[in-house]
Amino acid sequence: MKKKLICLILVISVFCLTACGGDSGGGADINDAPDNLQNNDSADAEPETAADPREEHNPNFDRVDMQGYVFTIGTRDDATHNYPAHTRDLFAEEVTGDLINDAVYARNMAIEEKFNIKIEMQDFPEDVEQRPNEIVERNFLAGDKSFDLLMSHMHHALSTAVKGTVHDIAGFPNIDLSKPYWSQGATRGLSLNHRLYVGLSDLSFSTNENLYCIFFNKSMLRDHGIEDPYTFVKNNQWTFDTFNNIIRQGYVDLNGSGTVDSEDQFGYLSSSAMNFLWSGGSQIVRKDSDDMPVLDYLNEKTIAAFEKAFDITNNPFTWKVQEWFQAGPMEMFANGQGIFYSSQLCRVNDLRATEFDFGIVPYPKWDAAQENYFSFVDGHASMMAVPRNLPNDEWTGMIIEELSFMSYRDILPVYYDVVLNVKMVRDEESVEMLKILFDSKNFDFGYVWAGWEFWFIFIENIHLERTDFVSAYERREAAALRLMESRIETVLGFEN
Repeated sequence: MKKKLICLILVISVFCLTACGGDSGGGADINDAPDNLQNNDSADAEPETAADPREEHNPNFDRVDMQGYVFTIGTRDDATHNYPAHTRDLFAEEVTGDLINDAVYARNMAIEEKFNIKIEMQDFPEDVEQRPNEIVERNFLAGDKSFDLLMSHMHHALSTAVKGTVHDIAGFPNIDLSKPYWSQGATRGLSLNHRLYVGLSDLSFSTNENLYCIFFNKSMLRDHGIEDPYTFVKNNQWTFDTFNNIIRQGYVDLNGSGTVDSEDQFGYLSSSAMNFLWSGGSQIVRKDSDDMPVLDYLNEKTIAAFEKAFDITNNPFTWKVQEWFQAGPMEMFANGQGIFYSSQLCRVNDLRATEFDFGIVPYPKWDAAQENYFSFVDGHASMMAVPRNLPNDEWTGMIIEELSFMSYRDILPVYYDVVLNVKMVRDEESVEMLKILFDSKNFDFGYVWAGWEFWFIFIENIHLERTDFVSAYERREAAALRLMESRIETVLGFEN
């Protein structure tokens, strides 16, 4: 009884947070919170509470007695991160006073109560990040259940799918991918012939922190008389050329050595040139009308994007490393040695202690004619796969859908309005930029299905200062195509 009472109190608390400060439509509308208290001419009349528009997407499953079934989620642990990258979304042991933790606890308790189940999480050391996938594959061969839901690195999830050990999410009972709590970008980008083996719902809300973005030091911009990047974004002028011109104003030889070194100040601290491929509107693979992949990598647009990204990255005004997780640029930015710094949004957790104010903007567009910004989701993000050998597919689909819907309705408002809007950013404009980032999630079929070859040559050639992008691509094209085609043929050979 005590457990039920705690659950009820927490659910009411999360609803109150949503009503007072939540957004009105999931991740796409974090700045458009409704006025939940209506004015009334009578001072004595009690205010009416507006209905939460998210509720219209409730799957409205009937209560089902699942007889104490243990629903197990397999994931990686957070040992290599300084924030809960893989576990926070899924499970909370107890009420702690942390708003996200308590919202996750309330969600899980409500679902356990509704279906008479127990939700458990198994997290495995991330030093072998494919370990949960290996367990799924091994147990499938043995005819045993592993997990009810696998939260996996994007690439490892696809490798597991190619072995026939996970379900097609698009055809799974009680799952509706058209609902707003399922990522339409992931469904469009990662599906094959209308099948989906690696998906994303709002259950995995921390995926937002694997988006690539650009941080900037406000005081350094002012010192150099450079216009606020927010203005460029709002005026549709935040382009490759604009960014390239700005960063060239930021170099200062701080130690007076007369040579460029890591003790100097830079206009741009680059921790990966990868997102320029997608932010400029290019794709490795596009889809035809049958949802089948069409290679669209080596064209004039991609070559031009490579050349411009090369110019942005390789100059005396930029300090660079090849991958976002490498040391150097983040520490230099925190020390006030860079106007701009590119990385994943999760780096904001490392920057909270900085004494200067910083802002966040998306990677620039190719030009003003490009309609949308594109922010790529790194493969490290927790993506969903549903293992085979489950005792009851209908129950599993129902639980996954309920977890996804309740995360969308009850947890995202807390995540956005309480954590991002207060802890992670330092001005209202950055909240607007986060909305653009979250609305612009991009997934490329070729990034996952063709292995490392296609996309890695983009950042590798830039980092090594090799201008022969076309010939580097042509050397690897045949092998990458064979891998992608082999994977496609294998997966299409499985029964849905």
